[in-house]
Amino acid sequence: MLAAGLLPGRLRGAASRFRFGHHFYNWDRAWDSELDLRLELTKETGWEGFEAKPAEFGVPAEELREKAARLGLSCAAVGGSLKEAIDYGAAAGARIARAAVPRAECARWVEYAKERGMIIVIHNHIGRSGRPGAVETREDLLRYLEERPGIYACPDTGHLLLCGSDPVRTIRDLGEKCRYIHLKDIDPARVGTRIRGGDAFWELGTGALDLAGVMKALEEIGYRGWVMVERDRRVPDYVESARRMRVALRKLGY
Repeated sequence: MLAAGLLPGRLRGAASRFRFGHHFYNWDRAWDSELDLRLELTKETGWEGFEAKPAEFGVPAEELREKAARLGLSCAAVGGSLKEAIDYGAAAGARIARAAVPRAECARWVEYAKERGMIIVIHNHIGRSGRPGAVETREDLLRYLEERPGIYACPDTGHLLLCGSDPVRTIRDLGEKCRYIHLKDIDPARVGTRIRGGDAFWELGTGALDLAGVMKALEEIGYRGWVMVERDRRVPDYVESARRMRVALRKLGY
């Protein structure tokens, strides 16, 4: 890869707008109680931040914030139940709570998050059809946001592909409502099948995802903020996988 100073101006500007994180879900489950190790490996493999749920961090938010800061890392977002994600995230230094919001209580929760320096994003996920407020497809995301003013989107590229939705088009249609993203690749044979078991999710840059197209779409909408890479599948070589996925982005100038 070219040194940062030698990158084309467009890519230098785009790269400076984005921060790249590696989701804690990618790491070995045997390390669930090894926060320090997961933080060290996140840094060592080239990432700036991370996401998880409070119970998966396993420590008070203030302790997480201090441990991450010592390594130059940031908690990008916190997922989970609404109040817990906001409260823990704010104390951990995150600015994004990834959670579902009851339609009738939307205004109250938007204000609650705002008072704590947070925004709320909704994440699309396959396999929830028929549930109240289910968000799976591009259309579901757009409808959800229209019904809940003040809520933003976290499109998950892998789950969009499984549904047959185009991640590039989804990002462009979301525009400024896209405030966070889960970058995930899938088996080309699974596109549109709605089947996510087994080996559905592949390492970033090796499957069906138009990675360059997604990054270009983020640039086009003026996106600024976190890009969270999620393998969503545990593999024996998770450390090398983390490195390879960061390299895949660097090859595109990020």
